[in-house]
Amino acid sequence: MKRFPALILAAALTVSLAACGKTAETGGAADGADSATDKEAAYRAEPASQRTIHIAYDGGLCQAAIPIAQHKGFFEAEGLTTELTKTGGTQDNTRDALAAGKIDTAAGMIAGWLKPITNGIDLRFTVGLHTGCASAFVLADSGITGFEKGQTVAINGGIGGVYHNIGYRFIAHDGFVPDDFTWKDFPADQTLLVLQNGEADVAVFSDQLAEQWVQDGTLRRIRSLHGDEDFQDEACCVLGIAGSFLDENPVASEKISRAIYKAALWIGESDANKEEAAQILLDNSYISGTKEYALSLMKLFRWGLPSDLTEETLDLSVTDYQKLGVISDTLDPSEVKNQIWAPLAIE
Repeated sequence: MKRFPALILAAALTVSLAACGKTAETGGAADGADSATDKEAAYRAEPASQRTIHIAYDGGLCQAAIPIAQHKGFFEAEGLTTELTKTGGTQDNTRDALAAGKIDTAAGMIAGWLKPITNGIDLRFTVGLHTGCASAFVLADSGITGFEKGQTVAINGGIGGVYHNIGYRFIAHDGFVPDDFTWKDFPADQTLLVLQNGEADVAVFSDQLAEQWVQDGTLRRIRSLHGDEDFQDEACCVLGIAGSFLDENPVASEKISRAIYKAALWIGESDANKEEAAQILLDNSYISGTKEYALSLMKLFRWGLPSDLTEETLDLSVTDYQKLGVISDTLDPSEVKNQIWAPLAIE
């Protein structure tokens, strides 16, 4: 009989603790729901929620996650009203459109955007889209197996442009300095002829253009952002959001970034998804050529990158470009990264 009150007390405590646990769980769910509601309310208070958001896309496979987010409903799922806007197809055009407020966000290559940002363009990177999309090429029958001092290197996009900067990182990783080479700028569509005419020994340009000549045996890679061990795990293309837009619309910026990130992950999930993505791009005249060719290019890259990988790429790129004189070596690398890197809660 002496044990009976103790048993009753124990049972009461058990019921009480179970009830507390249930209350805590319910409260946690409620808190989560409240948080989501609060965030949605914050979004509705942002200027971007009341208008169409303009996202740059001029065609091409490097930025494929953007039209896929549009056509597969990733933007819609975030409650966004979006429109794909053409800017003219160059890094400079995109930069100027962002600065002028004609577009709110765009995808671009780290190699092309770092210097303009450190020179004052207010653009923040929020997510890495995929790994490398450029290589160094030689004529397949040239006998050249790597960079050598005294070579002439063809680039396009201008001296100081994206492919020039990528070429700089290639040669730096191989133990050379820029003055070991002659750098010449040519229009992209003339690059093959430039090599065949002997005006250059090596050409650094996009895989999207060059892969056709690799496949038919005309060109051969000697360096690659996507295939070489020292570059294959780096982010090449990133999503950039205008600084003023991000400051005024933090929740909208998170939604945009998440939608495009999910689209990039979707592309990378399977060959079937890549094939569907290629068909969407072709059906909407975003790219030309065949689905098979587009698919072969998509398979070269890793799509949808974790934030820590993109951050590591920025660290490496800033360090390399300061050593190479592309960006000022008087800048504090940590301050440069803080200026450009704004990872959001998207994963």
